[in-house]
Amino acid sequence: MSGKRIVCLLASVLILGSLQVAAATETDNKTSEFVATKEWQVIAEGQGIPKGLHVRINMQTGLKEAKLLDESERGTALQSQPGDQKAQDQDDNEPLALDYKPDIIEESLRRVKEQKKSYAELRKAYKEFQKNFRTDGELIVQLIDQYRNFSKTPQESEMRSKLDCLENLEYLLHQIDNALMFIDNGGLDDVLLPIVVNDTNTSLRVSAMRVLGSLASNNPKAQIKVFEKNFGSHLAQILTSSGNAAEVSAALHAFGALLRKFPLAQQRVLSTSGTQALIKVMQSPDVELRSKAKVVTLISDLVLEKRSVLEASKDAPEAASTMAQYVLLEFEPWLQSQGYCAAVDSVLTKDFLHLLEQPEVVEQFATALETTEDLCITSWSQSSGLRHALLTVRNRYANTKDEYRLEVSQILAKLCERLFNKPKHTELVETPK
Repeated sequence: MSGKRIVCLLASVLILGSLQVAAATETDNKTSEFVATKEWQVIAEGQGIPKGLHVRINMQTGLKEAKLLDESERGTALQSQPGDQKAQDQDDNEPLALDYKPDIIEESLRRVKEQKKSYAELRKAYKEFQKNFRTDGELIVQLIDQYRNFSKTPQESEMRSKLDCLENLEYLLHQIDNALMFIDNGGLDDVLLPIVVNDTNTSLRVSAMRVLGSLASNNPKAQIKVFEKNFGSHLAQILTSSGNAAEVSAALHAFGALLRKFPLAQQRVLSTSGTQALIKVMQSPDVELRSKAKVVTLISDLVLEKRSVLEASKDAPEAASTMAQYVLLEFEPWLQSQGYCAAVDSVLTKDFLHLLEQPEVVEQFATALETTEDLCITSWSQSSGLRHALLTVRNRYANTKDEYRLEVSQILAKLCERLFNKPKHTELVETPK
């Protein structure tokens, strides 16, 4: 029996020793400092770590690990605080309790109710939107019908509605498909043509011609339909007879939209009344300079258009049919016969003082002079009034600090050099004082 007691005593001592070692090891883990390196190391249970480490949970082992931050991670990685680890461990194992903060629950419920209310309001608004939604095509048909229902005789009470209708059409018809839908639904015949040809109200005519310019711009199919309705002649008549600045401007817009890149229309319209109408605008004392600048810009564009097509057709045999249409177009001789050179000379000679504060208008005239220089070099180079006007504007712009005016002055200097490069014209080489 004494032998058994000795064995039991020895076993008890061994077990007690093991427990003491385990307890000491756990105490050491809790109290020992974590020494971080650039490699991941396991964080012992309850062990504190210093600030500024990269901490993670290894998804394979489930253990927490830490290491020093890399340079690229500084400022972005989460930093661990001493004493936080124990709280975090407790948070991971304990359910979230909100019963001690009833205000959080109340706030959450309030937000949920508000979100439900907002969602219901959005659904209601969306249903209203769907109910009132119209496609562009539906709007165009509706606007045409609306205009058809207006009185045939002028009614002052309907004027605002008519103008609003035309304004909406101008916006919609920039789109090519919308313009063609407008034409297919009788818009040219029932809306625009009666206004342009017969209406006596200037505001309506201006709005109608803006719509016409909108639908014809860069739209070949629409240009053909507009041409077939003889709008070219009607617009030329307005340009010839009107002195209203807004009406002339709108007519020029529609006229240019019809003619650009459409050689057949250029041939038919410009060979009859079109060229004469453009020159009449330039000769009219009632038309402002900006409208006259639009005329010379249109003329310059059409001259350049023909030249570029003929030049490109030399390397493109497939463009022979297009080239043939432009070959038949004799726009430059028509310009000369209608007095284009003298008209430009007269405008610049008489109105150059008004150009001093309009550099954009000066640039438009300068570009047109360059483009049509070959047509008018003989008369322009002999014109002392034109020389004086161009040099005056050039000198004024050359003495400013405005970059745009300086650029325009350089254009004028090169133009004057070509037109008036004669020894007796010493003003060309003098430095302005």
